[in-house]
Amino acid sequence: MKSNEYLKTERIRLICGFLNNGGGKLYEMEAWVNDRLEEEGQGSIGTRTLQTCIENLRKGNFLHSHSEQPIEIRSNMFKVTVVNKHYKWGIDSEIPMFGDFDESERYTLPFLAGILKRYEAIPAVQKIIDKLPKIFNISEAEMKSKSAVFHTGPEFYDENNPTFEENIIKSVIKIISFIHQKQVVEFNYTSTSDYEDVKNKLHYKIVAPLQIRFYEYYFYMIGYDFDSSKLSIFRIDQIYRQKIDIKLDENEQSKLFFDYDDLVKKTKIHNRYKDSLGIWFDSEDDKPHEIKVIFRNFAATYMKRLKFQKNQKMVSEDKKDGTITMSFRLNLRPKSKIKNIQTDLTKEVEEGYFNLVDKIVEQRLNKDVAGDVKKQIKVNLKKRFKSQLVEDIEERHYELAFLLGRFRQYAEIISYKQV
Repeated sequence: MKSNEYLKTERIRLICGFLNNGGGKLYEMEAWVNDRLEEEGQGSIGTRTLQTCIENLRKGNFLHSHSEQPIEIRSNMFKVTVVNKHYKWGIDSEIPMFGDFDESERYTLPFLAGILKRYEAIPAVQKIIDKLPKIFNISEAEMKSKSAVFHTGPEFYDENNPTFEENIIKSVIKIISFIHQKQVVEFNYTSTSDYEDVKNKLHYKIVAPLQIRFYEYYFYMIGYDFDSSKLSIFRIDQIYRQKIDIKLDENEQSKLFFDYDDLVKKTKIHNRYKDSLGIWFDSEDDKPHEIKVIFRNFAATYMKRLKFQKNQKMVSEDKKDGTITMSFRLNLRPKSKIKNIQTDLTKEVEEGYFNLVDKIVEQRLNKDVAGDVKKQIKVNLKKRFKSQLVEDIEERHYELAFLLGRFRQYAEIISYKQV
C-alpha cells in the first residue's frame, strides 16, 4: 500500500508535468493528472484534492531535491501563477527536481533491470524492478529495452534442487543483514577441498560475518572464525543447505553480537587484500614480490582491458609483435612452506636476469667446446631455468597459476623479485 506522502508527491509530479508543457485551465490540469494516474493504476482525484496539491506545491511541502530546506525557503521556491484562469509557472519560479534521470541517464534503469532479471524469481528483486521505474519516472516502453540486456555466465546449479541459485542469493541477502546487525552466526560447512560427502565432511562453524565478496561466479563470506580465532573465507554454496542461523548464548536465550569495528581492526581485513589476487588473502608471513608476465596473442588483448589485481601495471607493449608485459605485486608464500618442489636456481636467475645465462655458460664451460654446442646448452639452460621459475612461483601462488593457466602458452612468467 502506497503512503500518503508518496501519493501526494506523485500527484504533484504530474501537476509539474502539466505546467512544464505550458499549463492551462484547472479542468485541463485535472484531466491531464487523472489520465496519467489511471495509467499508473491509481485512483483519480477531484478538483478539491487537486487544489490542495497545488498549494502543497507552492509551499514546497512534498518530496523533492530541496525537501531538507527550512519551510521559509521552500515556500518561496515554486511559484504557480494564475492569469485569466490559466495556471502556469511564475517567471522567477524554480522547477522541482524529483530525482529523475536526465536524457543521458534514462536507460541506466533498463540496463540494471536487465542484469537483475536473472534473479526475478526472488520476490524482493521483482519488487525493486517494478518500483524503480515509477520512482524515477521511466516509462513502460523505455523499460522494455531491458530485454536487450543479457547477464550470461555459469549459473548456480544442483540437479536435485531447481531453486539452488535462488537460495544462494537469498543467503547472501540474509548474511548482509547479519553484518548490518552485527550478529554472530552458526552453520555447517563443507570445505571446498572436500567433495560432497557431506555427512562425513561437515564442520560446525561459529562466525562473525564481515564482508560479502563476489569472484569468478561465486559468492564468498569473509568472517572471523571463533574456533580458529582468525579471519576465514567461506564459499556460500558450500554452506550445508544454505542454512545460516543466528547464534544464541549458552542458555539459548539471547542473540550473540560482535563489535564490527573491533574485529575489522583486529583482523586487518582491509589490508589483507592489498597484495592479493582473487578472493584468497595471504598469510601475514608471505612477502610481497613484483612478478612480471608477458602475454601474447589473444592473451595480450584480454589482459590489456581487465585489471585482476589492484597493483597490476602494464610495463611494456609491443604492438608489432602483439605482446604486453604486466607486473603484479603479490605476496608469495615462503619456500619453506612448499612441499615436494626442487629448485637449484642461481640467485641471478631467480631474480629474473636470464641474460646472465650467456655469461654463466662462457665462464663455466671449457673454451674448446664448440660454439653451436654452447648455443644449444644456453637454450636448454634457459628453458630449464624458466620452467623451474614458473613452477616455483605457481607453487607459491595458486591464484596466479589459475589465472595464467587459462592462457596456456600465451602467458609466461619472465621474472620476479622481492620488494
